[in-house]
Amino acid sequence: MNRWTKRLPSLSLMALTAVISCVGLARADEFPSRPITLVSPYQAGGSSDGIARAMAIVAARELGQPVIVEAKPGAEGMLGSLDVMKSPPDGYRVLFGGAGSMMIVTALRKTPPFDPATQFTPIAGTVDFSFFLFVHPEVPARNLREFVDYAKANPNVLNYATGNNQGLLSFAYLSQSQGLKMQHVAYKGEVQAISDLLPGRVQAIFATSAAVPQARDGKLRALVTTLPQRSPLMPDVPTMTESGFANLPFSPGGGWLAIFGPAGMNPAVVQRLNQAFVKSLEDPEVRTKMAQAGLTYTPHTLPELNAFVKSQRDLYRAAIRDLGIPQVE
Repeated sequence: MNRWTKRLPSLSLMALTAVISCVGLARADEFPSRPITLVSPYQAGGSSDGIARAMAIVAARELGQPVIVEAKPGAEGMLGSLDVMKSPPDGYRVLFGGAGSMMIVTALRKTPPFDPATQFTPIAGTVDFSFFLFVHPEVPARNLREFVDYAKANPNVLNYATGNNQGLLSFAYLSQSQGLKMQHVAYKGEVQAISDLLPGRVQAIFATSAAVPQARDGKLRALVTTLPQRSPLMPDVPTMTESGFANLPFSPGGGWLAIFGPAGMNPAVVQRLNQAFVKSLEDPEVRTKMAQAGLTYTPHTLPELNAFVKSQRDLYRAAIRDLGIPQVE
């Protein structure tokens, strides 16, 4: 066997590696070649699910393939998140997830089912929620300071509702920072919680824009928004700092959403999806629908989004630890 014959196995391996690399590049260049599924880990018909469907229409035009929205609610959004995390990292199954369905749901567990900063690929975002403190009109408070003073003077009189993890953390922070004693009533969602707030079975809730129509009609009263700036939905409602209080330690205070894929995605596929979903987030019709739902788009480059996701994971973990919120199994 001469020296050239001895080199044949290594030459063959090099050739095979080159072929595999070329195939990988070709697949990325051809992406997408079939429909893409956007998993919405929320109830069909809700504001988040509606925005996902509006975005999907524009993204489909950009990608040249249908983008099918699949509602997969359950376990505070964790079911949909796990579904995408376990999917092949080929870009054909992505998630419209964020603070509640990825950050808080894992930070509240002793053994988190996943790490949102390492087991997903951030693709585009973010979409930020408006978030308000709503009270029943019989509560003698027209601003946050009066609410805090009343709760302090009347321990264990007020019942507060929570319909999501963001509301739970917001009340935990307010109660701990101000020394308040109130009774907690947990609901599976904001719709049920608001239904009990209207007749006064509970007296307060931190919630998204779901209760804005009732506040406009005078059936509820909005005292403060937890976002850094006032919401165009209720421009007369002041921020935390305008009310004389510190911002929530987890920011943005209303929660957020972004597009994610599984870990290990091809960077070229990520870039292609990023371009399409950024286009959808910048689309005038989508922006109008977001504004009507109390949502705003905050642009992030891919490096910025990666850094943001890691910082949010750490912020929520620290907030839940510092607030003394018990973790579940």
